[in-house]
Amino acid sequence: MRVYRNLNEIDVEFTDCVITVGMFDGLHLGHMSVLNKVLEISKLNNIPSVVLSFANHPQSFFNPNAPISSLSNLEEKTERLAALGIDFLIAIPFDSFIASLSANQFTTSILIDLLHVSNIVFGYDNHFGQNREGSKSYIDSNFPNIKTHRIQESILNNEVVSSSLIKTKISLGEVSQAAVLLNYPYSIAGQIIKGDQLGRTIGFPTANMQLSNAEKLIPAFGVYLTKSFILGQEYFGMTNIGVRPTVTNSRELRIETHLFDFEMEIYGEHIKVEFLDRLRDEKKFDSFPALVDQLKKDQIHAKALLAQIHIAS
Repeated sequence: MRVYRNLNEIDVEFTDCVITVGMFDGLHLGHMSVLNKVLEISKLNNIPSVVLSFANHPQSFFNPNAPISSLSNLEEKTERLAALGIDFLIAIPFDSFIASLSANQFTTSILIDLLHVSNIVFGYDNHFGQNREGSKSYIDSNFPNIKTHRIQESILNNEVVSSSLIKTKISLGEVSQAAVLLNYPYSIAGQIIKGDQLGRTIGFPTANMQLSNAEKLIPAFGVYLTKSFILGQEYFGMTNIGVRPTVTNSRELRIETHLFDFEMEIYGEHIKVEFLDRLRDEKKFDSFPALVDQLKKDQIHAKALLAQIHIAS
């Protein structure tokens, strides 16, 4: 897959293509319906498949002081789109130039003059251009030479699959439900840093994560069954997200993962943590022995869930 980060970088002379335009945060089941249609049209007509997305969330342009919570960063989206077989990803900055374009200007200058688009695939709530004017009906009315395709919303358990719904699930700690909507486990990543090393004194050493992307949504405080990837290997364990109220009065957020049957020194290494299920809320215990007892129960619970997952798979 060819990736371009700016319209001026495009060094391929397009004569035809099928495209979809959007943020595609999370690349969830709803997005997959759109992308599968793009790939179907690409194969049927022997034309390139193109995803036009943005390197930054439009909200960061219109309201730069507002916090951004995303399900996927550009690197993650790039990996997933490449694995799907998309030919070109154009991930441009959402800046004053893009924000100023009307739907007519966006379609004419980018989709037609630059990319020679013959087919556009829209999601159920997909728009582009100023005031979200660019839509299937708009293209049908103003650019009849472009074929348009609209994909209906994906519904699961009587809920429309959307990035906002998935964010709500993750914010509530419902990571297993989020995984169903995403069709993969939600994950965060970062560098392993030194903590206060208290865990190893109570038999539960942890890998402490410093997030590599501050915009990634962090699941609700609590203890989770997780799968971690370090140095090309995967390890199951338990991850605590919170402020460790039994240990300290500090409100500093900590993300700490205890890896089962693991003894390597890994400070400074990159870690990716996938959230498989939620074990419990974070809570304050009356004593360290009470905390240790609970951690032992958590580990038993986690390994029982793992056994169920392995049996189901």
